[in-house]
Amino acid sequence: MRNWFDIITPHADIRKGYFDEAVFAADVGDVADGKAPADYNDPYLFFKKTYLTDGLTNMLTRVHAKLTTGQGSGVIQVQTPFGGGKTHALVTIYHYLKHGDKVKELLPANVPASPFANLPSPSGRGVGGEGIAVIAGNHWDPLAGKSSGGLTRRTFWGEIAFQIGGQTGYQLFRDNDEQRISPGKEKLRDFLAAHQPFVLLFDEVLEYINRALDVRDQLGVSLGTQTFSFFQELTEAVSTLPNGMLVVTLPSSQLEDFGEREEEALARLSKIFGRLESIETPVRGEEIYAVIRRRLFEVENLQARDMRETVHRYFQLYQQYRDDLPAKARDLNYKEKMELAYPFHPDLIDILVEKWSTFSSFQRTRGVLRLLANVVEDLYQREVNIDLILPGDINLEKPGIRQEFLKHIGSEYEGVIASDIAGLEAKAQALDKANRPWKHLAQRIANAIFFHSFSADDSEKGASLAYLKLAVLRSDTIPALVTDVLQKLANELWYLNNRVDVFYFSRIPNLNRMILDKKELYNQTYEAELKAIIQKEVGSKFTAYLWPESSEALADNRSLKLVILRPEDNGAQIPAWIERKGNAFREYQNTLFFALADTAAFAKMREDVKTYLALQEIEETVKAGDMPPLETKKDEIQRRLRDLRRDFSYSIRRMYHTLQFGSQRLDLGQPTAGNEDMSTWYWRELTDGNVGAIVEQLGYRLIVNKLLAGNEQVASAVILDQFYKNPDLPVPAQPEVIARAIQLGVKERALGLTEMIGEELSPHKLKYGDPISLDTVAFEPGVYIVTQRKAEELLAQIPPPIPLPIPKPPEDEGVEPPLPPTPPPPPPPVDKYKRVRLVITDIPAGKIADVNRGVLLPLSSLVKDMKFTLEIDVASEEGLPKATLENKIKETIRQIGAWLREEKLE
Repeated sequence: MRNWFDIITPHADIRKGYFDEAVFAADVGDVADGKAPADYNDPYLFFKKTYLTDGLTNMLTRVHAKLTTGQGSGVIQVQTPFGGGKTHALVTIYHYLKHGDKVKELLPANVPASPFANLPSPSGRGVGGEGIAVIAGNHWDPLAGKSSGGLTRRTFWGEIAFQIGGQTGYQLFRDNDEQRISPGKEKLRDFLAAHQPFVLLFDEVLEYINRALDVRDQLGVSLGTQTFSFFQELTEAVSTLPNGMLVVTLPSSQLEDFGEREEEALARLSKIFGRLESIETPVRGEEIYAVIRRRLFEVENLQARDMRETVHRYFQLYQQYRDDLPAKARDLNYKEKMELAYPFHPDLIDILVEKWSTFSSFQRTRGVLRLLANVVEDLYQREVNIDLILPGDINLEKPGIRQEFLKHIGSEYEGVIASDIAGLEAKAQALDKANRPWKHLAQRIANAIFFHSFSADDSEKGASLAYLKLAVLRSDTIPALVTDVLQKLANELWYLNNRVDVFYFSRIPNLNRMILDKKELYNQTYEAELKAIIQKEVGSKFTAYLWPESSEALADNRSLKLVILRPEDNGAQIPAWIERKGNAFREYQNTLFFALADTAAFAKMREDVKTYLALQEIEETVKAGDMPPLETKKDEIQRRLRDLRRDFSYSIRRMYHTLQFGSQRLDLGQPTAGNEDMSTWYWRELTDGNVGAIVEQLGYRLIVNKLLAGNEQVASAVILDQFYKNPDLPVPAQPEVIARAIQLGVKERALGLTEMIGEELSPHKLKYGDPISLDTVAFEPGVYIVTQRKAEELLAQIPPPIPLPIPKPPEDEGVEPPLPPTPPPPPPPVDKYKRVRLVITDIPAGKIADVNRGVLLPLSSLVKDMKFTLEIDVASEEGLPKATLENKIKETIRQIGAWLREEKLE
């Protein structure tokens, strides 16, 4: 990508930062007097920087034809469609007539040489030696007239006589001039006929007449009225002459802020010139782009190929995002328009011409040129790396550029710019600083909105999202990001407003500013709402205590407690609260989990809550009809309330992302987006294998090694309590975790379970070596856990069973003993089994589904609530990822309610 200034170079005065804004203020009177800036005074430099449009070229050929052949209209009124360039047209005619032979190489081929170039100066020719008279009304004092060469002229007719006929010519009109009485059509015609060919150039006529209406003679007739008569007579006289021309400029009433008298004067002048005039338009349509480019840049050095490549890239971009942009951007003609306007985006010029030029103070062409010259100078000197100058690239931080806008819309917008768009405290710039990847997109969008926001026609104020995308879109910017950033601007800026999805800046504060004012009312009362919001987000995994005032409020029992501290608390009280409940010693010290607030996140949440309360109040006010200006904001108010409510869950978790249990602090980091209560989030993190603060399964070895070491017998309730009292032990998720560990220990003969009968452990109640139900493990008085050795001792105390003697029948000699009974028939073959134990080895990984289908499912259909043990022993030279084991395998085991009895990792 090449920079725009590598493709087309600004004129030297703009590059070096010393251009004079006066060069854009054409004044035909100063040119005629030789007092204009060089860009206007020097005919060669003037034509070099002037783009000769079809209208200007046609005007020059018409002047030539009239003066040499007599063909064409003798009276021309110059007008432009956007209200500028009329004076520039008069200067063009003046230099062409007076210096055409010196600038021939700069003129179009179809423009003949100046008709005055080879004409002898007739006797009596005016002070300049040519038949050219220039009268600029803004140079004239109607009361004092104009003096030069020892002669004072008091009227336009005296001035024409002097400029065309010199001292001699003036003497013919002296009486009329001194008495300020129009000479009449015949006298004017006779005088002008004798001085053909001639051209009379009139500029700023209305300004002069408006002042001349206040200059009156002894009879009360005003000089303004006489001047109206003069123009009536002059147009009629000139129209009858073959080789004379009258060229006059009049302002457009639609583009000026006129009073009633000026409107009447303009209407009268328009009627006078409208009878005989031929209207000429020096600049038509898209020619304005070429006019601007030639005035600001060295067009002869334009790198045309690079320019076309740049435009082509943008046009392809517009095709790619065609659904996001205005329809015109997809038109092939728009590509041609972009080439004509380069290095400016055509919308940049169009907005100035179509919107800003509607302000009467904008001065049309010179206003556009002056503003764009400032923009070019700023971008060039800052070496901004862009290939096309977009509306969003206007730098409102530069005073010169900012003032060009403010002088038309009012200095009160200085505060709007400083607050929202450009400046040390501007909110758009603050958003960009917080989001570096945006590449100043927030400020560029704000610039574009401001640029679109102003027009004398209220219906033209502002820009839609599609036009804003067109104003800032580059190859490194996607339309979706523009939408997102615009939404953030809408939520942050104070003076950005919208109506029917059209965005604009106004000096009237928007909803954001109203929210800010309302928020101040909740500085002391927001806490109740914040507490209510947190209460809704706590969840039920723990027994929750929200903002307790002291340790006395925290129960001392086995339940796991989530203690949510006040946002301003730093947790200094936690050790004391763990040790004591009020003034008493706390027994269950291993049941407390403290949530601490992040200072920055709390500050953000506090503002969100105050915003929420302010919006609720504004919503109620709007519903009551007490705030009519905000009727159109109903949807926005509801949307913002909805967005805040939606984000509360995430915001609360982001605020309370630090937990402390015992002396350990755990930073959980940023929570996942979406709705999840605090307890669920904390529980998941605390039971994670990497943290292990809360355990959902426990091996019996911990009980054997820690709680039965040195003790042959410990009450089951004491063992359970130790896990909730001793901070050195893991915290069981539920008492069932300890019960399952004891259950397995009994089965594996690692420990025994029995009851105390009287003062002795009962060997007959002993459970040792046999499977027992979970309900058998009770944490009640009299239930004891015993060591393996003690269990064996108790087992030995149970005497073996004594066999019963077989009775002998009485002996009776001589009597044969009875025959033994006939044995029963053998039982039928067994076809059912009470217990099945299978050890299956060498199962291929690809046959797991077959094992499930052919082994597990048939068994589960026969055995109600079947449970089975799965032993896995796998090895891999590449290694098995820890994440797979922790996040998939163990998580699945937990989710299905199974128990990981043994784990061996190498």
